[in-house]
Amino acid sequence: MSFSPVQASFEGFRFIRDRPRPVTVWMIALLALNLAATVFNLTPWAGRLRDLQQATGIQWSWEMLRDLAIHLLPAATIALFLTFASLCVVAPSIFRVMLGKTAGPVFRLGEDEWRMFWLFLAVLVLVTLAAVPTGIIFGYSRVFAESLGLAQLVSAITSIASFLLFCWIVMRSSFAALIEVDTHRLDIRASWTLTKGAFWRLMFTAILCFIWAGLVILLARGLTYVLGTVIAFVLGFSQQQFHEFLWPTSGSLWDLFGAGPLLWKVLTAAELTVAYCVACGALVYAYRALRQNQEQITEA
Repeated sequence: MSFSPVQASFEGFRFIRDRPRPVTVWMIALLALNLAATVFNLTPWAGRLRDLQQATGIQWSWEMLRDLAIHLLPAATIALFLTFASLCVVAPSIFRVMLGKTAGPVFRLGEDEWRMFWLFLAVLVLVTLAAVPTGIIFGYSRVFAESLGLAQLVSAITSIASFLLFCWIVMRSSFAALIEVDTHRLDIRASWTLTKGAFWRLMFTAILCFIWAGLVILLARGLTYVLGTVIAFVLGFSQQQFHEFLWPTSGSLWDLFGAGPLLWKVLTAAELTVAYCVACGALVYAYRALRQNQEQITEA
């Protein structure tokens, strides 16, 4: 049994339509993480991280590294946890519900979540290891092409090739998270086997998911802006006052936690939830179809 990229790209939307309650819970969880990140950005730790990112001409030494570890370790730990919570706690919760493992959203820090964390690190390392030698090869190719007057053509070809290589690695390992949640074991090789011969269908599915989710998000933002403009007009507010309500610049906490910014955070959390559901729904749809096809081949 093969799968239709079009049908796969709509699976997440069908889930949102049929199961709005768990979707709402995931949106609240992502909103809470957004608020936690906002609070964290107000701390001196976050300021030190930003200063380090913007610093130039740093004279590195063991004493410098020791001081950075003492001052930045708490900040780095919190920042890593917030990222970890979004990717490795919320995503497995979505997968468990879509796979029928749990009836509703369950958030926990168990073995599945830690394996998911190591999985993302492994994929990141895999992409990096692939990027280094290909970057060297492409770099020498461009230097050689300059002597032939083909620098722009070779640059375009190598850019496309780099993008396709990245997509190939991501698509081939895309089921690893699902396999981990489904079987409770970390097995990138199983994803590699399951996606054999399905790269272009998975790629087309990813493109469609990006398009549909992007259109929905643009439509939601457009409708929100139009509705807000109408309400502001009815209440007698000017366009400038409406803009300042959504994005205040008073230099106080009101800029982050006022009614307007909070409404914007809710909308952002809803958009991110839609993106998560669309991506996870497409993966679950394709995973089931390809796994069933693999089982049929094995039985034959």
